[in-house]
Amino acid sequence: MMIDYSLKLFSYKKLFNHFVFLDQKNNLPSRIIITGQEGIGKTTFAFHLINYLLSKDEINKYDIEENKINSQSVSYNLVKNLSHPNFNLITKSDVKKDIEIEQVRRMINFLNKSSFDNNKKIILIDSAEDLNNSSSNALLKSLEESNQQNIFILTHNSNRKILDTIKSRCFIYKLNFNFTEVSKIISEYFGENIYDDLNDSFKLVNNNPNFLINHIKFIKENNLNLNSSDITKVIEFIISNKSYKKDSFISKKFQTYIEIYFTNKYLKTKDIKYYDNLLKIVTENNLINKYNLDLDSFFIKFEDKFLRTLNN
Repeated sequence: MMIDYSLKLFSYKKLFNHFVFLDQKNNLPSRIIITGQEGIGKTTFAFHLINYLLSKDEINKYDIEENKINSQSVSYNLVKNLSHPNFNLITKSDVKKDIEIEQVRRMINFLNKSSFDNNKKIILIDSAEDLNNSSSNALLKSLEESNQQNIFILTHNSNRKILDTIKSRCFIYKLNFNFTEVSKIISEYFGENIYDDLNDSFKLVNNNPNFLINHIKFIKENNLNLNSSDITKVIEFIISNKSYKKDSFISKKFQTYIEIYFTNKYLKTKDIKYYDNLLKIVTENNLINKYNLDLDSFFIKFEDKFLRTLNN
């Protein structure tokens, strides 16, 4: 497994500088929760903080002024390959429905081993809302008993719950994203003013930059026209090419496309039936994900019932 994340942190400079200040004063909390809406950059922020902490004594240390990781950083490359001796990642596997207790137990074994160069060990629990009851309780015990030299960083989707007892053991920092920055972030990411070329159907809804960046990548990879590819055309392409089977981003985010589709319909017509349709289709999609039912039948039904009917 290899971790992929942006070398440039495009936002949250003020909060990042606050963490740097605390660290320089030896006051950085050893239990941190970074919480906020899905897709606003919590994991990227966490990895930048981790690189700053791990690379302080390296030649290619973290660039605080530019909020940028040096790609030649030893720590960056070790973390990216999950081979850094002082770093441990816990995240939900794609084939599992939650973070399991065995993953926390392996983390505890990691903490019980000697630290490399007597430096602090850092544990990242990515998407802590995926912890189940058993793994939550095991983590809680570790948060309470582990040496304060061990730094725990948890990312948390604020739309989902984690144990109050876990939150009470940590300092909580909220990432509040200003959606007026979306255009700037996307343009900086691609190195061109690409947001203006995006079809308006994707601008009518407050989408997070992570989704839009991956959407633009999908459009480019499939040689589609960014400006003319409205939400309906994109969904039709996804269904006809069965991209939900071939592309991991689409398989994870197809429901987001459905939500954008119905939201656009509602915004144009103010007809409440589109929200009713959205609730029905989302419920059906959730059942399919839960019970691993036939995706092809679901998408054929969606195309027949909504795309062909509502667009005529």
